[in-house]
Amino acid sequence: MIADSAATATDAAAPGKGHYAILDGLRGVAALMVVLFHLCEPFAHGDPQVQVINHGYLAVDFLFLLSGFVVAYAYDDRWGGMTA
Repeated sequence: MIADSAATATDAAAPGKGHYAILDGLRGVAALMVVLFHLCEPFAHGDPQVQVINHGYLAVDFLFLLSGFVVAYAYDDRWGGMTA
């Protein structure tokens, strides 16, 4: 039986694992880049040369990369014991 405090805890870090604050900052910057890319896109009228943040879509790839790292880091000591 899981205790109520464990089920509602907001700290998602596994015990004994460090928290990378820089990754939170990088995720925030990447998220802002995606938002700015989408906000500036209508003003470019489909011309990539006019787009202010021309390669902002790459921030989405970066977010996926960070998400993969976070999941792998969280579950790295559990992979052997997981079953389907």
